[in-house]
Formats: sequence, C-alpha cells, structure tokens
Amino acid sequence: MARGGFRKGAGRPSGSTNKSSPEQSQRLSELAKAHTEEALQTLVEAARNGRTDAARVSAANALLDRAYGKSAVKEEQEIVDLPPVVIQLTK
Repeated sequence: MARGGFRKGAGRPSGSTNKSSPEQSQRLSELAKAHTEEALQTLVEAARNGRTDAARVSAANALLDRAYGKSAVKEEQEIVDLPPVVIQLTK
C-alpha cells in the first residue's frame, strides 16, 4: 500500500465552501477579546520571569506587536553615489 502523496478523491471537493462563516469568525473574535487582559498579564509575567531568554524575548515581542503593531518589512536599497562616467573618443 502506497503512503503519502496525492490520492484520487482525497480532500475537499472543488467548489465546496469552507465551513467557517463570517459569523463564526466574529464570535470567535469576541470570545478572544474577553480574555485580552488576562492574556496580556500572562505575557508580562513571561517577559519578566520566563525561564529562558528565548521565552522572555518572545513574550516581550508579542507585547510590543500588540501595542504598536508588527513592523513593516522594508527592503533596504543601497544608494551608491558614483562619479559621472566620462567617455573620450580618440582618433
């Protein structure tokens, strides 16, 4: 018996809709917002008293992301100021 890979007939049929509705998403969001204060207190606790540096940094980053939003990723373009090119024709 073959394992893994594509199997004919597997997965959700084409054209079928996702079972998640906008109403369900809104309700889930409301439930999550009800626990915001407790979640923030947990992040602060982890940032202050985490067992590892990684846990503290992760919690601190999560707090900053929630307070100020995630930073936009900018592509830095290096500007090189070169002197003009002079072409001299000789006979």
